[in-house]
Amino acid sequence: MVRFSLLIFLIFLSSCKDMFLRFKYQTIECQENSFNLKKISIKNDKAGYFADVQFGDYYHKIKIIKNNAEWIFLGNEILDLEVGIHKHSEKVEVRQKNIIKNLKCKKNIFKM
Repeated sequence: MVRFSLLIFLIFLSSCKDMFLRFKYQTIECQENSFNLKKISIKNDKAGYFADVQFGDYYHKIKIIKNNAEWIFLGNEILDLEVGIHKHSEKVEVRQKNIIKNLKCKKNIFKM
């Protein structure tokens, strides 16, 4: 009975990949591009929170509007801007007004 309980506990523990995670911080740095998008910093990737986005020398707080299994979407109606960050690759899609560009960016994730 003790072995069975231990086995169940280990299965439960292995299924919770972020159970002991204190925080996760993502930084996405993009190559030179026509939008002048340099860096995206995300502290909390839940919808409703904000990401710090650097365009040239200016920083904007842009709201996370959607987070699903494949993408994180940021949006700002005033700037008419939407940024899609693919979670499993280094692809970032930027749409401003009627211009859409795919950018190649490098992702760094720090977990503790």
